[in-house]
This record gives sequence, C-alpha cells and structure tokens, in this order.
Amino acid sequence: MAVRLDVVRAGELSVPALAAHSRAALDVPLASTAQLQVAIASGHGVLVGAFQRAHGLSELGPVRRRGSGGPELHVAAGSLHVLLSLASPDALVACDETRIVNRHVRPLLRALAKTGHLAHFYGRDWVSLGGRPVAWVGFAHDTSTRRTAFEALVAVGAPYVVHPRRSLRGKEPSVVPVEPQRLATAILDAYARDTHAVTVSMAVLPDEGEPPAQPEWVATREEVIGTIGAGPDAQGHFRIGGDLLVSRDALTRLEESVVQNHADIGRLVDATLSAPGVALDGVRSLVSVGDCVTEALEASARLQG
Repeated sequence: MAVRLDVVRAGELSVPALAAHSRAALDVPLASTAQLQVAIASGHGVLVGAFQRAHGLSELGPVRRRGSGGPELHVAAGSLHVLLSLASPDALVACDETRIVNRHVRPLLRALAKTGHLAHFYGRDWVSLGGRPVAWVGFAHDTSTRRTAFEALVAVGAPYVVHPRRSLRGKEPSVVPVEPQRLATAILDAYARDTHAVTVSMAVLPDEGEPPAQPEWVATREEVIGTIGAGPDAQGHFRIGGDLLVSRDALTRLEESVVQNHADIGRLVDATLSAPGVALDGVRSLVSVGDCVTEALEASARLQG
C-alpha cells in the first residue's frame, strides 16, 4: 500500500507566514506520517536560520526565524518554499538521519528537470543549476521524537544568498527562470509520486515577529557549512549555533552539558553530536566545534571574572 502524503497547496504566503510554518514543522501534530506544503512567496524578506544571530538584514524586508538550521535566506516574491514534515526520516523513503537532505532533495530535482532545468545536488546545502546555486536545501530534526522536516527555498526573481559563505565554494548565485506556479505544480507532483496523496487544508499559525536582538558570538569558527558560533545570549544562557544544520535537541543537550562540565569539551562534543540518531551536516571535523565552545567559555569566564 502506498504511503499517505498530506498535501497543502498553500498558494501565496508572506515571509512571516512561511517562517511560522517552518518553526512549527517539528511540533505540530501530523494527521499522517508525512505532509508536504508548497508555497509561493508573496513578497521579499529574510528567513534566519534556527541557530543564527543575524544582524542588519531589515533593509531586505521582514526578518523572521525559521525552524531549520543553516544560513539566512533572502526570499523574493515568486520564490518557491518547500516544507516536507515527516514523522521520521524514513516516513516516505528509506532514509536515516545522515541522509535527510540527500534523499528528500531528489523529487525537487525531478521537478526542476520537468520544467526544463537540469539541476544537481552535490552534497552541500544548495542545488546547482549550470554550476550556480539556485536553491537552498536543509532540515530540522529532533532525536527524541525522530520528527523531521526537509525544507527548500528555490530562488525565483532574486538569488537566495544574502552573504557569501564557504559552502558556496565561490560560486555566483543565480535564479531559476521559471513561472512560479508551473514549478509549484511540478514540485507537488514529484513528491506525490508513488504515494497516496490527500489534499488537506492549511493551518493558520501566529507570527512571532522579528527575532530579538542578540549579542555577537564570543567565538566563531569557519566550517564547510559556514560560520559556527558560541557564547551567551541576551539572557546570559550559553548557546552554540551559527549556520549549523543539526538536530535541535542534540544541540540543546550539548549546550547544557558543556556549561556543567568545562573539563573535557572535546569529549562532550563528540559524545553528543556523533551519537546514534543525531543529524549533522556540513561539519568536517567536530574539533572545530569543540575549539569554538572552549574559546567562548574561556572568554565568557574572563568577562565575568
């Protein structure tokens, strides 16, 4: 029997609405094991990554925090937003926590090909068209529940890249020259293939407003995914974040454990982020995370002392 896929044909949504659905993707109850929502952005704005501290972006439009990790994304009117909410990584296809993007980006590539745009995914957090980044792809995940969300933003009208990052390998970002509704239909069809697709209504979610101002990270490191940061937040709680693509609750556990035990940061980082069931992309070596955390804790201690 084909797996049921609940399909939300969202039409046009504002940046605040896109962000609200993204933030809720791991927490809102699912009527089945998978739900797909495809929306066309109705205006400009910025979607900030779940673990970021982004500054000076308001000139691009409304700034809202999404639920997935990764960098800030510029949303232009006509951009395509894809949100696939799953009860577990393998709800639709054979997949574990290490291959969330790799497995769930494939229907998006098929949809782009159907509209005449042969695109490729090479394992980073972007889709390439003619060697140029035209779509961001990432995930949100919890280890305790196994809830998973694959999220994508396809650039139409203006590139999605706000700032150059190591992940882009110096490639100049571009856009997909396509009529948004045509691509939206192709995306819905591609993900619904081999499933029992059921159209459902869209939930109305509250807008949480612009993310509150946070201090700059005390320490940073550059990794494959981009910038990793660590340091106290505005309330004095120690945080680890930046452009990380990582399981939400695993990162919280790491933050709590390093504050309680400064003696062996490297071991704590390894034990937490390489544990079975943890999703982590774009970090070549956990040593960089440990070094960043150690530097931030030492600098914070000096400031407090």
